[in-house]
Amino acid sequence: MIFKQPWHFDKFRVDEDGEYVKCIGHFVGDWSADIDAARAVGVQDQPYNKQDYGHAANVKSKDHVEEDKENPDGKPEAVMFRKINFDKHPGTCPTFEKIVDRLQMNTEKKLTQKFNDQFPNDQLMWHIDNLPGNPRPERVLDNPNFKYQEEDKIRFLIMLEDWEPGQVLQFGNKIFSQWKAGMAICWEWSTLPHLTWNGSWRKRPALQITGSMTEETIKLINESDVFTQHVI
Repeated sequence: MIFKQPWHFDKFRVDEDGEYVKCIGHFVGDWSADIDAARAVGVQDQPYNKQDYGHAANVKSKDHVEEDKENPDGKPEAVMFRKINFDKHPGTCPTFEKIVDRLQMNTEKKLTQKFNDQFPNDQLMWHIDNLPGNPRPERVLDNPNFKYQEEDKIRFLIMLEDWEPGQVLQFGNKIFSQWKAGMAICWEWSTLPHLTWNGSWRKRPALQITGSMTEETIKLINESDVFTQHVI
């Protein structure tokens, strides 16, 4: 296990670099054609939770958690981001494929490879992926029923264009902004609350790679820092 888990749920505590999330530097290359190709395939809306207006109950959205029914102020119909699983279209995004190859993930286990396109005003609310809605301390800390992921699980987020004012990433108490294209972040997503919001006037493209680490992946993470360049 690379990162601590679970998170402490103290919103005023300072999270140290690498404690729960880590920037492993920047990928260097030209993937502009891949962005255009991914968008040409057609990205799909990913709402946080789809509301069935014909019934009182919420309907769980595909690929994500159910809206917390105790949170009347949430916006379950809001689109989180638009995506395609680019690995389902072999050869369409060759530079993206090279980035994934560099991560040296375990291809014998499930490996999710998404082009994550967050449009202006798309929001992914504060959440833990395997919890419904707003995560609270009592639902995670000292909860024997909380479901932890396997220890080799990891997620990478690679930002594909320079930051625009209004774009926000938050992992625990670490907030990321002012990134340059290619910045790569990794974290153990299933126990760490996180959110993304695009309050800018431009689309915010990224790669979201989720799967199991190999020894080579662990070495890459441990030996990299914010100054590391991964030339592809």
